[in-house]
Amino acid sequence: MSRSLTSFRTLHSSLIRSFLLSVLLLSVLLLSACATSTVAPTAEQAAIPPPEVSLFQWDIISGGSEGNTLTGVTRVSLMRPVAVAAHGNDVYIVDAGNDLLYLYERTFDRLSVVKDLKGVVRGDVTDIHIAQDLSYYLADADAGRVLHFDRHGELIRVFKDPINLGRPVSVNEDPDTGTVYIADGFNDDVLVYNAAGQLQGAIGTRGQEPGQFMGITAMARGDDSIYVATRFGQHRVQVMNIDGDYQQAFNQDSVTFPTAIVVDDNGRSYVSDFMDNTIRVYVDGRVVESMGGTGSAPGRFKRITDMWLDNGLLYVADSLNGRVQVIRVVINKR
Repeated sequence: MSRSLTSFRTLHSSLIRSFLLSVLLLSVLLLSACATSTVAPTAEQAAIPPPEVSLFQWDIISGGSEGNTLTGVTRVSLMRPVAVAAHGNDVYIVDAGNDLLYLYERTFDRLSVVKDLKGVVRGDVTDIHIAQDLSYYLADADAGRVLHFDRHGELIRVFKDPINLGRPVSVNEDPDTGTVYIADGFNDDVLVYNAAGQLQGAIGTRGQEPGQFMGITAMARGDDSIYVATRFGQHRVQVMNIDGDYQQAFNQDSVTFPTAIVVDDNGRSYVSDFMDNTIRVYVDGRVVESMGGTGSAPGRFKRITDMWLDNGLLYVADSLNGRVQVIRVVINKR
């Protein structure tokens, strides 16, 4: 009886060891299968090309050093930037919170006042445009005018027309011809001025048909086209040629409330949307990339009021976050 019990215990131990070994082997095989399926992409996944354009958060301008070693150096913070433009390493920022036009030098992290806007503009500047000679235009919407200053801040010309210009929201100059385009959010057209400041005509009218606008919010100029963004209407972004003829509209419902638009040298368009604080990239009217969302983290925004594209960098006036975000634009080879 003692030998039988011993044999039973020996058999029982052997069975347990065999069972545990089988469980361990099965676990290893399952883990290997999972690892293999995770690492190896499917043929469809491998065939998906990268987007034509990629956007990467690159830098944040929230202020800069002001003064010098003689007068003392202090750190100045932006309060409510509403318009931005750039020329190389120089970034021009209209800060409605401080009523100042700043020049920010990216190389030295230095901030200096270009012009005190108190008493110069009536309300918030809705757009700034830097010309090739470093003169600049300010859209003073509440006063119904656009102010043109030289690089030293001396007034060159005032674009004001009580009959034809009600609320300028965007301004752009053609560097080759000196033609000035001013988008009017009141009359819903784009006024065209020659280099002498004389009104030559208008692009578009108010309405909801192709080539008509309802509530213009922003404008940009391409090589031979004018891009117009609106608050209302079936098509929120339309493209017109410089003669005023309708060319195309962006995909319907792809943007709800466009607040700013810029166009690169290849006709790609970058549009900000007030409704979700995103930036979308369009090619031939279709969305190919987007970034952003509401928030204060890098790459998130709270009320985008203006954008400017220069040398592969997209400058975004992130107004309620009190900063200008710099986005790197990468064109992917396909």
